[in-house]
Amino acid sequence: MVETNVPSREWVQRSFPIATSGLLDDRDVLVHSIGCSIWNTFGHEKGYMAIVECPAPNTHAADIRSDSGWFKKHQSHPTCLIEFERYQGIQDQYKIECKLKNLMEACSRWEFNAEVLILSVWSKGIVASPDLTALKNIFYRGFISSKGLRIQLPSTITVILNRFYFIDNGTSISLHDIKSELLK
Repeated sequence: MVETNVPSREWVQRSFPIATSGLLDDRDVLVHSIGCSIWNTFGHEKGYMAIVECPAPNTHAADIRSDSGWFKKHQSHPTCLIEFERYQGIQDQYKIECKLKNLMEACSRWEFNAEVLILSVWSKGIVASPDLTALKNIFYRGFISSKGLRIQLPSTITVILNRFYFIDNGTSISLHDIKSELLK
């Protein structure tokens, strides 16, 4: 299940060789843009209409846009929602918890039609792993949104934590590995 929804390092090397060549500079939001492009291109190759910055409906003045939303060809709702975010260690835990909440709230606004949510994080060098217990607690217990709405997803939705591991070469970074695991 996990392997079918996430790109492999070999796929990235073929499709986005800059990510693995040692020529990628970590500047501004370049890695984020490449990561979003990786997810959208992978979604297209899997047969989906992959939409970048996929806006969730019913914003109620709280705009949520998933980095990638994958739609089946003749459906008006996404099957998969993805967030791609830098994670440089425990100091970024809160940030990725917020990204998980955004995925969950976007899913609720799409009337729980998404089957898979992917929280994809990237890091360079050796960093502490995200606190999986905290992430799982958010999914299982739900949360109250900034607008006071209770967000609790059905147990049928799969949540994947995906990690892109980059090696820091001093002047550039290079994708070393991609790992995924089920959060739920």
